[in-house]
This record gives sequence, C-alpha cells and structure tokens, in this order.
Amino acid sequence: MKTQRERITISIRKEILSKIDKKIDGIKLRNRSHAIESMVVENLGIDIISDVIIMAGGEDAIKSVDFIKGLLLKLKTIGVEEVIIAVGYLGKKIKDALKNGDEFGLHINYLEKGEGTGGVLLEMKKSLKKSFLVINIDKKTDVDLKNLIDFHKSSLSLATVATENIKTLKGIYVLESEVLDYLPKGFSMIEEDVFPKLLEEGKLTIYPIL
Repeated sequence: MKTQRERITISIRKEILSKIDKKIDGIKLRNRSHAIESMVVENLGIDIISDVIIMAGGEDAIKSVDFIKGLLLKLKTIGVEEVIIAVGYLGKKIKDALKNGDEFGLHINYLEKGEGTGGVLLEMKKSLKKSFLVINIDKKTDVDLKNLIDFHKSSLSLATVATENIKTLKGIYVLESEVLDYLPKGFSMIEEDVFPKLLEEGKLTIYPIL
C-alpha cells in the first residue's frame, strides 16, 4: 500500500526553487515534489536514517529475491519509505520481481552504476549527506535494524558494521557520509579498501552477531 499523500499548492521564491532543482539527481531526489518533501522531513527530524542501499549486484542476486522482499517489509516497519537497490547485469530480472516497491509499501529506486560496493557508493556521494544504511544480500545477516541504528548513533563512530566475521567485515553497515571521502575512484570494495583504515583510526565500531 502506498504512503498517503495530499496534493497542495505553495509559492516558493525563484532563487530557492533553483537551488532545489540543482539537488535533483534522479536517484535519491527524483523531482521537485520529492526534493521538497525530503528536505521538510529532514528538517523535522522524522527519518531515523537518511538512505538505505541494498547491494544486489552479485551473480547470485536473482536467487536472493525472496530475501530482499522480506528485507523490504522489515525496513518498512522501522519507518523507511524509500530504498535504493544497486543492481548488476541481472538487474532487469530483479526489477521485474520487485517492481517499484508498491507491494511492500515503499518506493524502490534502482542504481546500475558503480563497480564494487565502494564504487556504487561513490556514485551517490553527492546525495548521501547524513547517516545511511548499506545491506549486502550476499551475506544474509539477521539483525534488529532499529537496534543497530541506535547502537551506531550512540557509538559516535563513522561506521558501524554488523557482521559474523570480523575478518571479512561483510554484513550490514550504518555509515556517516564522511566515510565516502575514503573511497578511491573506480572499482573498490568498501570492506577491503575503507573499513581497515577506519578500524585503524578508531572510527569503526563492530556490532557483533553471535
């Protein structure tokens, strides 16, 4: 079921509208209405997390559709209304299976750019401004997402990694936008190219899953 919305008419100064238009990137902010709503929500402090990115670009991604469906329903229960799913060469099949997200009561945007988990996030660097959630479907980690987010907020870290394996650091991540400054251009894996540096600097917290 779609989130209920009401059509209204407002007047905005041209220079403000021009600044709003510059923030529309077609992924996170799709159009003027979406941009204005997102800014209002952010200002009111309604969202518990800025963005959610699901990494579904691996060869076995299509086999994980049922898992993603359950994940979307889980995200809806903590107040998430929009999700970005990063897809690879099997992207069309995943899109056909999940469509626009109406079935789950939220909206799905698809991203087909970027190489590796780091490269995908780098493509969204301009739009990821606050805390965001990254979920790897190739590591089907079961965790209370609300508790994870609260844990991250209290830790004051740039990154919190929920994982069963502290060597690979694969799992679910809550990240601050500053993490994106560590990403190199081109292909990169955030688990291998960024997390070790953050851990060394004391800016990454492990959320162990036993």
